[in-house]
Amino acid sequence: ESIDYNGGAVHGIISEILNIPLVNACVDIKIDGESAKLIREIDGGQEMISTKLPLIIGGQKGLVQESELRIPNMRGIMQARTKPLKVIDSLINKYFSNSEKFEKPEKKGDCRIVDSNNIEELINILCNDAKVI
Repeated sequence: ESIDYNGGAVHGIISEILNIPLVNACVDIKIDGESAKLIREIDGGQEMISTKLPLIIGGQKGLVQESELRIPNMRGIMQARTKPLKVIDSLINKYFSNSEKFEKPEKKGDCRIVDSNNIEELINILCNDAKVI
């Protein structure tokens, strides 16, 4: 599962950076040597595609059967927390390391709760404190 909240951006970005073709919304794949046959979902049905490897694939539900999913148990998750982490050069470092400086954004102000029946106080805050009206 991607870190873009299933927005479908991660595989497209990787495909563009590496200049490798992308097939999105795949529900089935068969690899035969240097080529792949894929089925992907499209509006109103499915489309069969044949292409050469290498290839970036955006998977869709159905690509892997739920019985084949390997989800770690709690013990495995807890053990992984104590394992050493070796950081290696990544795509991010290779393509996006040109930044000169990085700072955390300023802390936002505290939240103020206004009673829903107190419209006058809300208007006063928006006009005088926030100066948005």
